[in-house]
Amino acid sequence: MNRLPLLAVFTLVFGMAACSRVHLTNENLNKVYNGMTEAQVEAILGKPTRIETGETLGIKGSTYYYDKGGAHVEITFLNNGVMVKQGTFQ
Repeated sequence: MNRLPLLAVFTLVFGMAACSRVHLTNENLNKVYNGMTEAQVEAILGKPTRIETGETLGIKGSTYYYDKGGAHVEITFLNNGVMVKQGTFQ
């Protein structure tokens, strides 16, 4: 019995699950700096728990919310770049 296909599926499923995890630590938050794109932030912190977006007077904005355990982080983007970051860790 060839177990290679089963092993490949198993690796793919768990690999994708690991990539979607939130890497919410103070150390990782300190790696985020103004001007970073949403993709760059997601590469460091993972996918956000929630995203809010809007546009006013042609200025596009979004806020990424990360919640994990006692940690809460908000990253605000204006015109596709980080403008504000804040977080609390417990």
